[in-house]
Formats: sequence, structure tokens, C-alpha cells
Amino acid sequence: NLLVPSSRCRESAACHSHRTYSSAASTSAAQVAWLDNASGPPADAWSRDTLHVAFGSGEAWGQLARDRVCFGNEFCSQANFLEALEESDSPFGDAHWDAVLGLAPNISLADDYNVFSALVASHKLAKPVFAFYLGRGLLDGAELSLGGWQEERMASPLVWVDVTEPGYWQIKLDDVTVGGQPLNLGCSCDGCCQAVLDSGSSLIMGPPFLIKTLHERLNITENCTGRTFPSLGFSVRTSDGQVHNLTLAPEDYMDRELSEGTEYCWPHFMPMSNPGRGPVLVLGMPFLRTFYTVFDAGQQKVGFATAKQPAISAMPPPDAFVNGSFVPSSSTEHPAAAAAAHHLEHGPGTSGVDAGQGRGTMPLLACRGACYKAGVATNASLPK
Repeated sequence: NLLVPSSRCRESAACHSHRTYSSAASTSAAQVAWLDNASGPPADAWSRDTLHVAFGSGEAWGQLARDRVCFGNEFCSQANFLEALEESDSPFGDAHWDAVLGLAPNISLADDYNVFSALVASHKLAKPVFAFYLGRGLLDGAELSLGGWQEERMASPLVWVDVTEPGYWQIKLDDVTVGGQPLNLGCSCDGCCQAVLDSGSSLIMGPPFLIKTLHERLNITENCTGRTFPSLGFSVRTSDGQVHNLTLAPEDYMDRELSEGTEYCWPHFMPMSNPGRGPVLVLGMPFLRTFYTVFDAGQQKVGFATAKQPAISAMPPPDAFVNGSFVPSSSTEHPAAAAAAHHLEHGPGTSGVDAGQGRGTMPLLACRGACYKAGVATNASLPK
């Protein structure tokens, strides 16, 4: 689903702190009355669905709309989405993003409300695939590729793993390893040891017993001065039947900071009793920064390659992990932030888009409110 705050959202403070979508300012907008009819307009202001959706710790209420939705400036199609008329304070109020775009293959409100599927149906893409590159820090850059993937972002070949649950980007694990040694979780049973890839999660989350086991085996203490820690691996069986270990180094799964001669460590794990998908692991940002990930909606596979991250330098300082969010350490004076601001002011430019070939790569901008002027977004084009 695509959820955008509406200019008609007048009672929620969360809407007032973000750019909003105005259907009245769009030449291609249409209001939609009912979820089971993707194009039927409402007869009047009252004859239409008002839907409730949950997102993280919060919720929103909205009405259905249809408009021209664009990824960047090149890849556009007519798509249905939810225009939010009310949003809870958490997490929307303090969020540094305006809208929520879901890219799961088959959990939309209805068939016509999957924006990526609408783009695929418009025959704009060479292949029904997208890929994420996420830099280690907010100033290291991040990219979304459509219709293909970027070989230069990969430090190893892609390994492909079949999707096990068509509604989500969900895969089966053979086991979890610590320091190369399996935990022997008993993953041979049907439906056991499932993991969901989620770019909207800042942590690795999972059943409390498993997160407790990881804490015990990794033995991470807050004061970690002079200590070393083992690797963390997720064993998968590839589409051709080979077992492959997707391994995270300590710097991938935890923060480590030096203060007045003492080193402090914080693992990026969170127990979650019910993620809404059964007892699964949710592999969020720590995993997706480590592995360049390709999502193939046509073949129902996910490809993983070690991400080619830039060399870690002393400047700027590392991003801080504050209240569940990564906060950039420096201001928009940093060159990466200046480039982000230029992109929004002047368009994609050299973002690697070749719409004629059905492929394109565009930056994901960590603007934090500083890269654009506040205003009203039209035609549902909301840069992230």
C-alpha cells in the first residue's frame, strides 16, 4: 500500500508536521468510493469507504484515491492508494518521512492497491524487480533500483533464495549461526525458521527466546572495552539447493562507541512476541545494510550479495542510534546532503535512470526535513 497524508487531514498534528497530498491541486486525481471497485467514484461525500490501517505502533484512517504515482520523475503509472485523514501521533508525528510506501508482493488492501504491481502492469520496467542499496550511515547514501540491479554495488555474486510466503518477502532459514557454529534451532520442519525482509525495521527482531539466545551466545555487554565478538550468520538454502551463510560482522549487528576511554556496545536486536506473521525473524536495516538485496516479484525470489560499502573514515562521526532511529551526525553542509538537496531541486540528473530500457536507479534521501521546502505535494509524487 501507499499511505499519504491528505491536505484534508486537519485534526491530526501528525499531518500538520509533514507535506500533504492535495487531490484538488492535481489534474490526474480521482476519488474512489469502494475498495472492491478500483475506479468507481463516490456518489457523494458520505457514500464511500473509510479504512483503518495499522502501521508499527500507530494507526491511520483514510479514504481511497487514484492518481499518477511516480518513482523519481521517469517511472510513473496510475495507481490506487490511501489518502490519510487522521494519523496517530506515534509514529507519524515525529517521523522524518511524509508517506509510507509498501513493496510487499501481495498484502495490499486489494489487488489494485499495490503501487509496484501497477508500475509493472504499465510495462515501464524491463523486469518486475527492484533492489535496495543502503549505506552504513545516513550520509553514505542509499539507492532504489527498478527493473534491474547495480553490479557495482555488489562485493560478491548474487545468491538467490525462494520466497516461502507469497504475501511477504519471506524466506526459510536452515539455521542461525554464531561464530560459524549453528544454534541447531530445528529448522527442518515445514514452516519453521522463517525470516521476513523489512526495510521499514531499524532492528533485527524475533521471538523472545531466540533474541535471548543471541544475547547469551554473542555475550554483548554495554561496557565492551577491548572485547571482540563473534560473527552472526543466517544459513539459507539457495534456489539451486546449496546451503549459504549470510554472515554479519560485529560492526554490522551492533553499535560501538568510545567515550572517555571506555567502549560501549549496543546490539541491534529486539524481542517481539507477535510480529503478526507467526514466530519469524524480521531482518531489518542491520541486515539490509550488509547485503545488497534484489527482490524479484516475477520469479518470487530474493537475491543477496555482500554490499560494497565505502571505506569507513573518521569524518563524519558515525550516526547515533537514538530512541529506535538512526540520526545523522552532521548537518546538510556534508557533501552527501548537499547532493541530496541538489537532486530534489533539479531532478534526478545522473541518478542512473534509463527509462527507455526499463531500468533506473535513484537515491533514497535521508533529508530529515532539511532537503526540501515544506509545501503541498501534488500528483502523489512524494520523494522519500
